[in-house]
Amino acid sequence: MNCGKNLQLKGLYEAISLIGQGGMGRAFQAKDLGRLGQPCAIKQFLPQFQESELMKKAIALFESEAAQLKALGSHPQIPELIAYFGEDGCLYLVQELIEGENLYIELQRNGIFIEAQIYELLANILPVLQFIHDRQVIHRDIKPDNIIRCSLTAPELVQEAGKANYQSPITNSPQVNFVLVDFGAAKAFTTDTANRTGTLIGSAEYIAPEQARGKAFPQSDLYSLGVTCIYLLTGISPFDLYDDESDRWIWREKLQTPISNHLAVILNRLLERAISNRYSSANEVMHDLQSVTISSDNNSNSLEVSCINLHNSPQIKKLIESLNLGQWQESDLLTNTIILELANKNRIAELTSNDIDQISCDIWVAIDQAWMQASNNRFGWSIQKQIWKSLSGRLIYEENNYWEFAKIYEKFADRVGWRKPRWLNLEFSPKIWRKYENLTFSISAPRGHLPSLFFWEGFNLVDTVLYRLEICRQSQDNS
Repeated sequence: MNCGKNLQLKGLYEAISLIGQGGMGRAFQAKDLGRLGQPCAIKQFLPQFQESELMKKAIALFESEAAQLKALGSHPQIPELIAYFGEDGCLYLVQELIEGENLYIELQRNGIFIEAQIYELLANILPVLQFIHDRQVIHRDIKPDNIIRCSLTAPELVQEAGKANYQSPITNSPQVNFVLVDFGAAKAFTTDTANRTGTLIGSAEYIAPEQARGKAFPQSDLYSLGVTCIYLLTGISPFDLYDDESDRWIWREKLQTPISNHLAVILNRLLERAISNRYSSANEVMHDLQSVTISSDNNSNSLEVSCINLHNSPQIKKLIESLNLGQWQESDLLTNTIILELANKNRIAELTSNDIDQISCDIWVAIDQAWMQASNNRFGWSIQKQIWKSLSGRLIYEENNYWEFAKIYEKFADRVGWRKPRWLNLEFSPKIWRKYENLTFSISAPRGHLPSLFFWEGFNLVDTVLYRLEICRQSQDNS
């Protein structure tokens, strides 16, 4: 780093490698020597402005980020401020290192998002927005670049940040997948600032109309979140998703895969140009998310509860709602709970083939369809059955074929991501089993990764459940 010398700030923070740079400065991965070398990030302020007014504004924005991070305190989805100071004529901000990639990069790498991923994003980010808005702060620059999907698992993230008691209001669990970054544009919200026209801050494609005029409200962040969602669903610039001639959004016409009316209604309300027509708070959006009623235009994957003879089953309804909010771990645990309660057993290992056969076909098919629909055919027992058969797995177990069964089960576990290499970057590394809590509870998990009924102690259920499902599907097709 320059400012004339190799960087070690205050004898505490040592730069390791460059993360990125722009017109306002550079960011470095570093280690905090005062915290036993714990990773951190250093932002160095190096604006390239010649005009004094622009320089003053740039300094104000940099100082604003430090002030807002300090004011917001501890939250697992906001980088923790470690230090802010000047040294050798430079300004520095030291904060928690967030490891992962932003949603813009994820879109470029993996392609457009599906509906379940948008539910997952909203369920994670809306509580963060409610948190900052409750503290009279507006982010003012919500966009894919400023939302990072963490590479840490949720429990690790919470533990590392020292915030293990935090619970997301929408999931009632400590799962955290996304972190909101770059509070340089954030601004305290008061009645006075709401009525005052200020400097335009934000990214042109994502800012709300009132923000383009120099005013920002909490609802402005909600608008930007809505624009972020439609960009992720289409991969098209938001400028090209609005028709100026007809003065309306045309994003649904650009979708490669249709989405449910329920999500479309939520997104359209987030995108209302008039503040009075928009959601008034993040909590209000979360309420609508939680009241999800799922249906599909695809008859083969219909998830309307009334179309299944289970409309009086609160657990199936709860599972469907949980799946379509992207609450994958909660859905997985609920799936196992439903099966165990119907079989009157306490553990997966206690289930027998007779237990499996005694559970209604309606249950097996309903749960399977729920998983497939919510994940766009990425998860579900039918998906696992395809993988099992592709590995020459049998649906009827024979004792004399135990070792063949065991080898195929290990291949199956490798394919769906339940095992991992013992050594990194070694092609022929032996595989070890993941712990349950280290499974990937995200739509980005390998195909067939969930549900985990067959994982580890449920290995003996693979053929039994998949055979039962096949019989149920055939019976349904013939009825």
